[in-house]
Amino acid sequence: MNNLLFTALLIALLYYFCYYLPSQKKLNPDPTKLTHSVFTQTEPTPNTTENEIDNLKEQLKAKDQKIKELSEVENQVDQLIKNVQALNNEL
Repeated sequence: MNNLLFTALLIALLYYFCYYLPSQKKLNPDPTKLTHSVFTQTEPTPNTTENEIDNLKEQLKAKDQKIKELSEVENQVDQLIKNVQALNNEL
């Protein structure tokens, strides 16, 4: 059992030092080499924002309509329940 644990630890250390650590060093570029052209855009273009806002407004209107429909259905169900209860009381 100790031999198996030692072997697993040895494999883990070899993986870390021979594979994982060198690949991590390659991913981190030298920060002095960065120029302004490398930076990403932080603000979206105005057209994209307007389109997204319009889409969100349409989704909001659709959801509001669905909520109104569901509340009407809820009122109808409540009325039906009251009617059934009234019929049960008559019997």
